[in-house]
Amino acid sequence: MKQKPLGLLLVFCLCSHQETRAANEVENLAKTVLLDATPLKEPDQVAFSYRNAVKAARNSMVVVVAQKWQNTRYPDLPPSDWNSDANKQRVQEGRGETGSGIVLTAAGLILTNHHVVAGSARITLRSPGMETEVEAGIVGSDPSTDVALLRARSGSWTPGIFGDSNQVEPGDVVLALGNPYGLEHSVSMGIISATGRSDIRSLNTSLQDFLQTDAAIHPGNSGGPLVDGLGRIIGMTAARFGSENIALAVPSNLALKVAQDLLDHGRVQRGFMGVQLQNLTQEQAQKMALPAGTRGVLIAQVETGSSAHRSGLLPGDVIKTLNSHSVASAASLMTRMTLLKKGDWVELQILRDGKSARYDVQLGEPKESQVMPPSLEWELVSGLKVALLDKRLRDKWLLPSHLNALRVMEDYLLDGKRLLQAGDLITQVNGRNVSMAARQPDPKSSLRFRSPILMLHVQRQKETLMIGVHQEHEVPSVKRDDQ
Repeated sequence: MKQKPLGLLLVFCLCSHQETRAANEVENLAKTVLLDATPLKEPDQVAFSYRNAVKAARNSMVVVVAQKWQNTRYPDLPPSDWNSDANKQRVQEGRGETGSGIVLTAAGLILTNHHVVAGSARITLRSPGMETEVEAGIVGSDPSTDVALLRARSGSWTPGIFGDSNQVEPGDVVLALGNPYGLEHSVSMGIISATGRSDIRSLNTSLQDFLQTDAAIHPGNSGGPLVDGLGRIIGMTAARFGSENIALAVPSNLALKVAQDLLDHGRVQRGFMGVQLQNLTQEQAQKMALPAGTRGVLIAQVETGSSAHRSGLLPGDVIKTLNSHSVASAASLMTRMTLLKKGDWVELQILRDGKSARYDVQLGEPKESQVMPPSLEWELVSGLKVALLDKRLRDKWLLPSHLNALRVMEDYLLDGKRLLQAGDLITQVNGRNVSMAARQPDPKSSLRFRSPILMLHVQRQKETLMIGVHQEHEVPSVKRDDQ
């Protein structure tokens, strides 16, 4: 089987306190992620065994165990109320849920679903033949496409070989590998039932371009590889829809593009035209005197000064194709835009007043993708580096959306003993809730105390600890860093 490095992903340098890397250590996914885009030979050939395909893919699949946060005092309380001071509830690590993952690199970059690890306090990985579990951190996650990227803390991993999901067609044989109901490394077989499935309203993903298969998928399969008859990964299983015979998978090309963006930028970069879109209904098509059966996406509004406005697009235009690909819904068009980025040119075929026209549009950047202000980080005491959780950090580590705490960024040692470890969550300092300090104009000053001893209320995985640390100098609570 011909193997070559994947040219789709670029050089990146991941810089975070949680995953500190040497300045000269640069990962190049173009040299590590493997791609075999060779078309299937003799597609009508009958195979009596797929053991070689299973062997090719099995070692690149991992078991993902995600310990979820839960409210131990008020289990039915919604997460939005978890940090209400009046409730005085405790949030700590709860049950473990099992999913699957796909190895991208030998160094331990792992693909899985966003919903597998969302709200996790702790994530561990295990590959075939591995007796112990390895902890993993979250590089980034994108709920819109249900893709998350993890990094194993240690170990050597066997990367999978990725196929070209654009070449997949209905009728192709596929195998789904995963851990259904905890039955690790199970395999099921089916065919591709359809491609480009979107507008499935029962799912939380807003951008959908699923592969549909009748291979058996059950809880625990999520995040696992969907492979072709040669063992090449062409999708990542995501959900079962409606019945035993309908399963959905994220195409591998889309998952890899999202992974690249999460590595390079910490978020997904999507192409932006500056239009509001609607699905074209048959009733609208009739009012616009379009031919019966016309399919496309209606432009409802064009933002002044946007790429679409400069290119001449108008409200009422119907987009038929994007780069020669038919677009039957707003969701499918937006998903294709996820594969593009700022600066790319797209070719649109549209209908205007019943006549066909072509427009070339250079994509911009959506406003919500602009750079967010940096997270607040400082030393609570000398050597104890902490960060106040904000939206950026909650998204990065998939913490509950309303959890307020200080996250310990690096291990804190005293006399050679580790008192605090990276990832610990400090919820109180000298009895003052971090949730109260977070609402102050200067959270850093509100957590300063004259006492030489700071008593920290710490949440560490399944433990709740009280830890005292000593300040080298007494710090007046009213003193600011810039005074």
